[in-house]
Amino acid sequence: QIRAVYEELLPRIPLRFLLADDPGAGKTIMAGLYLKELILRSDCERAMIVAPGGLVEQWREELSQKFDLRFEIFSRQMVDDAEGRNVFADHPLLIARMDQLARNEALLEQIEDSQWDLVIVDEAHTCVADGGFGGKARTQRYDLVRALAQDASRHLLLVTATPHSGKDETF
Repeated sequence: QIRAVYEELLPRIPLRFLLADDPGAGKTIMAGLYLKELILRSDCERAMIVAPGGLVEQWREELSQKFDLRFEIFSRQMVDDAEGRNVFADHPLLIARMDQLARNEALLEQIEDSQWDLVIVDEAHTCVADGGFGGKARTQRYDLVRALAQDASRHLLLVTATPHSGKDETF
């Protein structure tokens, strides 16, 4: 894990990387170590982790316990409190539920207008372009990650234990 972070991830600037490893191999730890190292090097002030809803609390706990990093979990209340401003501007360390962002056009627009030093997408294999209609339909999750990758993030780390779900065309 240490060698992967220090020899493969950190030297790549900007990072565009797919971290694919077996379940339980420590991908979350590698991502957290990479994030912590970027922060220590003053190379990351704003970071967002995008994960399926069931993993959001796990990410927050792991980052807090293992790396002493305090992330907020994105909520509807944050949107209400923003009162028309870009909700992401006021929250530099954020964990968001993938579908909460992907299914909301207004939030996607705000994402495109925000800047992150690092975005980590967990379970990235669920964000493939092919929605199952012969390659003609893009998924909302794909559009979310595409927006994050193109405009909103300097470093992008995609994390998965299933890089292509057995379909080479989605890889």
